[in-house]
Amino acid sequence: MSAFLPAFDPDPETRAAGRTAKLREYTYNHDYVSPLAFVGEVPSRDRFPIDFTTLVLGKIMTNVANQADADSALRRRLRVMDTPITDMVLAGSTAVRAVGAAVGAVIGAAADARRLQTIDDYNALFHVIGLPPIAKDFEFDSTFAELRLAGPNPVMIHRIDKPDDRFPVTDAHFQVALPGDALAAAGADGRLFLVDYQKLDGVETGVSPCGLPKYLYAPLALFAVNTDTRKLVPVAIQCKQRPGPENPIFTPDDGYNWRIAKTIVEIADGNYHEAITHLGRTHLTVEPFVVAAHRQFGPNHPLNVLLQPHFGGTLAINHLARLKLISPDGVIDRLLGAKISAALGLSAWGVQGHAFMDLLPPASFRRRGVDNTATLPSYSYRDDALLHWEAVREWVATYLRCFYRSDAEVAADIEVAAWLTEASAKTGGRINGIEPARTFAELVDVTALVIFTASAQHAAVNFPQYDIMSYAPAMPLAGYAPAPTSKTGATEADYMAMLPPRDQAALQMNTGFMLGTAHYTRLGHYEPGYFGEPRINELAARFAAKMDEIEATITERNRHRRPYPFMLPSGVPQSINI
Repeated sequence: MSAFLPAFDPDPETRAAGRTAKLREYTYNHDYVSPLAFVGEVPSRDRFPIDFTTLVLGKIMTNVANQADADSALRRRLRVMDTPITDMVLAGSTAVRAVGAAVGAVIGAAADARRLQTIDDYNALFHVIGLPPIAKDFEFDSTFAELRLAGPNPVMIHRIDKPDDRFPVTDAHFQVALPGDALAAAGADGRLFLVDYQKLDGVETGVSPCGLPKYLYAPLALFAVNTDTRKLVPVAIQCKQRPGPENPIFTPDDGYNWRIAKTIVEIADGNYHEAITHLGRTHLTVEPFVVAAHRQFGPNHPLNVLLQPHFGGTLAINHLARLKLISPDGVIDRLLGAKISAALGLSAWGVQGHAFMDLLPPASFRRRGVDNTATLPSYSYRDDALLHWEAVREWVATYLRCFYRSDAEVAADIEVAAWLTEASAKTGGRINGIEPARTFAELVDVTALVIFTASAQHAAVNFPQYDIMSYAPAMPLAGYAPAPTSKTGATEADYMAMLPPRDQAALQMNTGFMLGTAHYTRLGHYEPGYFGEPRINELAARFAAKMDEIEATITERNRHRRPYPFMLPSGVPQSINI
């Protein structure tokens, strides 16, 4: 290994003692969200810094100011807490408790089962925060299609040749949306796409804090690219997996039933997003790599030096999530259609139901058949994710090339082997499909994928929580009425009955605002002189400059498409810290 940075501490005994201390400090717990791996306790060095805590508390106080009633119980509760919270922030070591206490107060707002009667009633919840962008056009079919490509969960759509037996769409259905076109022609041209929530079929559902039954559905939705406009359009929706007389196929001419069917897709999408795409495949996937790195790398190992900025805050935010968000009666339990035990089961499948390296962006797009810009011209998430992936991989490759001259040197690095072995071990991180790197290219891929997942991918699925998911009519996180069983007779009242009551809508708004607007750190912006060697710092500066180029590219793209801000580098943190 040719090192600008020392790969090993000079004194083997000192290094061994340090590793033993880390093994004691960072232990695994496989019981919090069985069978996934969490850190047992969060060491003090991994807790929230004061400036981050102040940022999050500011978001929470904005939520409080947004409450309609100046004498509300939540306002009174936060007034009482104001001085203790300030004291805890200043204490620093208890910052995580400050955030946890404030989050707990927001979650604990009094239940209010009033059913809102109009969309304007939902709009009226946004007093100080301001309506998110989705509020202006969420009802349009074009928006419904665009959210599959540029929404909170843009990883579901995949190309098909024709619907299977579960979804018996006919040409008559198809031509409602695309008159003059044909189902078979769209399939043959590569223009036919499916979104399938089969994984949600049979998931156990819960009740709201006021005891209202919640519903969750496993719909199928068919889309096609219009040959004239080259835009994706929705064609048909079936609300359940098994076809039959009481599970009709809805099309855009079905009035309020079509609107209800689109809402059912959004409910499924929100549940899949929160449990699997967001929590499972970013937060809970990255944590084992963080813990294994702390345990297996010496502090000066070059890979550890590269990775640590991309691990900042992850253990702390996951710990807070475990206490306040994914705990019984926490945010996820209250908001999602799925019971908390079922939601966490989905999260566990999200982590362990695939090989980690299957998440490599180019391979993932190919596998879903959405890599071809000729058949799917506009796919904002794909197009922007690939910019990030290529830049991150190039940066990782140039950095690691400073230390490894051959595949043999990579294979001989015992700390790298220990890190990857532990990340996948049953007694360790339990991440599937990870083996010790045998070649330089393998090490680059796995390192780049960890960094990409912790930064750009997490940004893509986290920050839509305000712009889109905070607005309950656009994406309710549970249904409050069963799916329609007939194509006739649905009314506006039937549609409104699907949507959450006031307390659930307010909690969804508050949570989405807090999680979707707190940007802390910026991808590519390491601390000045962080790497301690001029050549490495120069390479890091090139990476930062590449991020600026991507910023300009995405900004220009957004002038010609529905704005997709979630992967603008200026808003992409270095790590999962919110």
